[in-house]
Amino acid sequence: MTTIFQEDVNCGLCGCRQIVTEIGSTSSFGAMDLDTRPPEMRRSTMAYWVHECEECGYVAAEFAKSVATDAARVATAEYRQALERVDRDRLANRFVCRALLEEAAGDLVSAGWRRLHAAWACDDAQQAEEARVQRLAALELFQRARARGERAVKSVAGGDEVLFADLARRAGEFGRAFEFCAIGFALREVPAFVTSLLMLEQELVRARDVGRHTVAEADEAPGKVTRH
Repeated sequence: MTTIFQEDVNCGLCGCRQIVTEIGSTSSFGAMDLDTRPPEMRRSTMAYWVHECEECGYVAAEFAKSVATDAARVATAEYRQALERVDRDRLANRFVCRALLEEAAGDLVSAGWRRLHAAWACDDAQQAEEARVQRLAALELFQRARARGERAVKSVAGGDEVLFADLARRAGEFGRAFEFCAIGFALREVPAFVTSLLMLEQELVRARDVGRHTVAEADEAPGKVTRH
């Protein structure tokens, strides 16, 4: 089950005191998506992953903290426009703003994950084109991080390639997705389950499928993947 609680905190940027909702505990049951989005119940806790100051618009996961670059970034037109977008889901706006702050601080991997979280929020809001935009933004940040030796998925060899292939595929960039699969297959010491995920991605690319799929489908026979 998921438990939440309310906490009275001061904004780390402007000092405004307000109540935020935090996650006490949660659980996940079932298979995660190919892009790592967790299953329920954690899947439905995204609204609490970041908080927005009702006074200055500062967005953060640890609301009472800020870093030196945050104040200047929050004041920029780019940040304000991202936060106030009315044609995009408000939660997605918050994730995009957090991504801007992470990128300004030099943390490209965290910024990439926040862009992907924005894509998930857009998925839920049935905003397919904006979800596509955010996936491509996430991919660009992750690749910039890789260029300086940083990985988005640190736990397993080939994890980045599966993630990158899924981002590209769901954005409709099938050629790029296939290339990421090929890179993954060429890596050494890739676990068998990662190879099966890359094979699944290839099947989905061949079918020109841009839909959501889970890692559990890698156990199915090629060509018999289930559309969600």
